Amino acid sequence: MPINSFLAVPARILLAVLALCAAAAAAATWGALQTPWLGVAFTVDEAGNVLARGLPGGPAHGLEDGASRLTLSPPGGGAGLDVEADDLIEEPDFFDEYARMNRFFDRQGKFRALLDGSVQAEWTRADGSRAAEVWTPGARPLGSLPAPFWFQLAVSFAGCLIACWVWALRPTDLGASMFALTGLAFPAFAVPAAVYSSRELALGGGLFHALSAANHAGAFMFGCALLAVFLCYPRRLVPVGALWALPVVYGTWWLADTMQWLPSQNWTRMGIMSEMLGAIALAGVQWRMSRGRPLDRAALRWLALSMLVGSGLFVFSTTGSKVLGFFPPISQGYAFGYFLIIYVGLAFGLRRYRLFDLDRWAYRILLWLAGALAVVLMDAALIVWLRWNPAFSMGVSLLLCGWLYFPFRQWLWRRLTGARGSRVDSTFPDLIRIAFSPSRGEQERRWDALLGQLFDPLDIRRLAHAEAEDPRSATLLESGQALWVPSCGGLEARVLRLADRGRRLFAPHDAELAASLSSLVQKAGEGRDSYERGVREERHRIAQDMHDDIGARLLMLIHQASRAGDGVAADVARAAMSDLRTTLSALEGHSLPLADALADWRAEMATRCDAAGVDFVWNEFVPAMPLPDMQSALPARMKATLERALREGLSNALKHGGPTRIEVEVRAGNGRLDIVMVDDGMRGAGRSAPVAGPASIGLGLAGMRRRLAEYQGVVGLERGEDGCILRICLPLGPGSAAGASVEPAAPVEVRA
Repeated sequence: MPINSFLAVPARILLAVLALCAAAAAAATWGALQTPWLGVAFTVDEAGNVLARGLPGGPAHGLEDGASRLTLSPPGGGAGLDVEADDLIEEPDFFDEYARMNRFFDRQGKFRALLDGSVQAEWTRADGSRAAEVWTPGARPLGSLPAPFWFQLAVSFAGCLIACWVWALRPTDLGASMFALTGLAFPAFAVPAAVYSSRELALGGGLFHALSAANHAGAFMFGCALLAVFLCYPRRLVPVGALWALPVVYGTWWLADTMQWLPSQNWTRMGIMSEMLGAIALAGVQWRMSRGRPLDRAALRWLALSMLVGSGLFVFSTTGSKVLGFFPPISQGYAFGYFLIIYVGLAFGLRRYRLFDLDRWAYRILLWLAGALAVVLMDAALIVWLRWNPAFSMGVSLLLCGWLYFPFRQWLWRRLTGARGSRVDSTFPDLIRIAFSPSRGEQERRWDALLGQLFDPLDIRRLAHAEAEDPRSATLLESGQALWVPSCGGLEARVLRLADRGRRLFAPHDAELAASLSSLVQKAGEGRDSYERGVREERHRIAQDMHDDIGARLLMLIHQASRAGDGVAADVARAAMSDLRTTLSALEGHSLPLADALADWRAEMATRCDAAGVDFVWNEFVPAMPLPDMQSALPARMKATLERALREGLSNALKHGGPTRIEVEVRAGNGRLDIVMVDDGMRGAGRSAPVAGPASIGLGLAGMRRRLAEYQGVVGLERGEDGCILRICLPLGPGSAAGASVEPAAPVEVRA
């Protein structure tokens, strides 16, 4: 699938979810605006008295600040209703007994009926006198919706989008699918709560009951999906079909709650609590079963952190604040924001995006959270139990935690993160031995041994230079499961997997250590290259002397033999000169582009065929640009070996076949070089077909095979009715250098 099409699928999913969230927000806003509006701000004092204040521009703008004992009744007379504290609660789950909850819904219905038209309002002023007014409820303005209404919608839709984002990127992952269900359940219980908790006073009793039932259904669905996440991720604990038991069990529980078959609403809370406790227990089971799988454990660790922070802050801000008295309890609408912390943590854990960083953050945040909690709990204990002065108890708490907790925290941090004490300077002797090893194979083995000693990975995979197209610096891969060590000093790049035998992920400090080692190996390799450069210069001097002395004398011999008419001696001298040039080229050690080497061979073979009166045809099929798995140049020794093989093959054809035409076809590509030489020698039909063994194929062919075997090359020769076919196949690329360990090329199939 094209990358654009692949990316379009998650984009369409997220757009659909975004449209669904927008529709739900519009419906919730429309529903909240349908309730009657008086323009009254209600508060409840510590004694449980309801206080009211008229808002500017509202029907009840004449209601003075501090008014109490507000009573609403029909204008023509009739039974009125006093506004009680219970009428203003945000969540009907506040009631334990169904009878009280039914009374609450009944009173909501009565208030709603009263506010369908004008209403007679009576209240007690701050001076104790009574006042009365007729109010006509108006349409609720959009600006009157409280901030918690918008906050609940925002966090629930954000959680839904995060969950669906994870699922859209990993649609085949069952854990991600269950996580997406939790995201859909989040607005299912948050949106109804946003509507009924943001009412001014009254909502129809039947509608209120339906929204409350929808809130409970979303909460049960959220718990079921959360249980399913831990049953499926990171390892599947039960068959997929067994997951259907969750909605069956808790769906029945929700139905019993909605129909009020349970003894009280405490049973509903027990059902939701069982889901949360079950999720924690399953997380423990997953932790045990993920032993030896560091990425799974890191995901679980971050997941546990998010749950601890989210639920801990919820409890601390709502219940704990009442005990400590530091600040008033937070509104339920704002408390929904703590669920977003859980979603962010779950998203990072399930998506595995840069989890190695989050893994270390998870430890650090956990430890700091534990430290802050220790200080708060110790301070609370000193104040409540010993009745110390708050300022003095806080100082003692900080002092004790500084003495006891923080040293323990540092020790625990080192234990949890698995920090290693490896020093770069301790590896200097090993790096020098690697750089100056006598062979490349020995260098590679010693480099593997050093990396294994430092990181103890489960697997070290070498990458050929053609494959190593990643960044030149050490990099963490696969969310910390692997470490990329770049090529350095001529050594191949490597990928290390699962540090410390799979007990931990690679961390940023591992990448820094690998980068430092690679840099040192590179510098040591440069020192080795300087030494080899001196060797090459000496070889160049020797080659220059041979060229000036032996070459000059051979050239003199060619001229003298030609003037004397001794063609045989001249040919021998020319052959010796060609061999000398080939030897000098190999001694110089300069690589030659493949195109230049082919041009040299073509020119030499054409000259020899022209001198012998033989037609020569050269067909070349070489890509204009080098393929990714081919080197652009031939090493000097390989070029010399091929040159000798072609020279020997041409000599055999001219000497034994007596041809009138010689055709050479060259093909380069896919990491190999194929050369086919066909001659039409009429006497070739009388040559015996070659069989195994140098006695039958001749010393020349045996020499070609022996030389080419050094580079995993093969030679094939077959007699035809009208001549002979010589085929040479040689692999090109990184594995073709002398001494390289590669698979030999497949034998060449030769046909007449």
